Amino acid sequence: MRFDEAYSGKVFIKSHPSFEESEAVIYGMPMDWTVSFRPGSRFGPARIREVSIGLEEYSPYLDRELEEVKYFDAGDIPLPFGNPQRSIDMIEEYVTKLLDAGKFPLGLGGEHLVSWPIFKAMAKKYPDLAIIHMDAHTDLRESY
Repeated sequence: MRFDEAYSGKVFIKSHPSFEESEAVIYGMPMDWTVSFRPGSRFGPARIREVSIGLEEYSPYLDRELEEVKYFDAGDIPLPFGNPQRSIDMIEEYVTKLLDAGKFPLGLGGEHLVSWPIFKAMAKKYPDLAIIHMDAHTDLRESY
């Protein structure tokens, strides 16, 4: 379930080579079609992967190496530029497929809106799901 590598570019540091053997799947959602200020968050997934090379590979708190965690980087979902509804549908469909395959989804965004289809897919699988969302930015306030 990997997307076109030519489209996605780099993968997250220490990614497992096999989707089938992975426990979690990292995927990008390069979207900023509905931002209220400056666009650019669509470049987030690529930048996160690029700077992941600088992450510490060992956790003294967990006494684990990063390579012990079986996660697979599937690349970016090829979202249609400027089409938020189709993008939302594609994200929800992909996350649903990951959950059905027994994988833990780890999404890289993107603007705030990319969270909504993930929550929808997760709530279908886990009806008792509770979400705590904290955000200091004014763009989520009703007065904005």
